[in-house]
Amino acid sequence: MKAGEGVTGLKEGVGKALAKLADGQTGLGDTTGSQSAAAQKELYASWKKYVSDVSGRCEALGGLLRGAGHDLSKSDEEAKTELEKLKVKYGDTEPVGGQAKEK
Repeated sequence: MKAGEGVTGLKEGVGKALAKLADGQTGLGDTTGSQSAAAQKELYASWKKYVSDVSGRCEALGGLLRGAGHDLSKSDEEAKTELEKLKVKYGDTEPVGGQAKEK
């Protein structure tokens, strides 16, 4: 149960990060004619989705862990199936740019 509460509690910090991310967009205005402003807007949209997904993942995983603490009638296999569903729903995207090159 404590693990579930801890993971769900991460949503607060993620929510603050999302709010700061939105604040950083204040005053950006029209991005027409500015490649860097257009890139900034695109990057913001990407990060907003990513951070929102992290928040959703914290909520879902926290609920699953809290439920596992209350409902001991589930088998290990059922719990594993639920975790696998989360992996599918919140699967990480492939990283873009900045990858280290193999030597």
